[in-house]
Amino acid sequence: MSDDLKRIVGLRVRGERLARGITQEQLSERIDRTVETVSNLERGKAWPGIDTLLQICDVFQIKISQIFEDDDSLHPTSKRVELQAYMRVLLGKLADNDLEIAVRQVEVLVDRRQVGPEVNRGKRLLSRSNKS
Repeated sequence: MSDDLKRIVGLRVRGERLARGITQEQLSERIDRTVETVSNLERGKAWPGIDTLLQICDVFQIKISQIFEDDDSLHPTSKRVELQAYMRVLLGKLADNDLEIAVRQVEVLVDRRQVGPEVNRGKRLLSRSNKS
């Protein structure tokens, strides 16, 4: 599990970095670490200290929990992690009305793929927000 967690943390750090258009060199300068340290972290070869993770999260303006959040997959692909990070960055820039439109567009894609009951939970959330 420890190696899996290192790999997942590394993928998430890489995804967040790429989503923001930051190079490894730029990140290493901002957290006062070497490029090699950032590279090893992103590849899951090294386990970062909590202070390093906190600095990285500060640069990305995210909560540390986002690095560890469970997405029900112990083997996410790097592309999926990168896309999820990029989506979070984009969604964070939307006004509430635009975010609601984006959620509905994603629901259409999910419905077309006939993914499980968690979609209905999201629909209930949206219908409640419309009543407010």
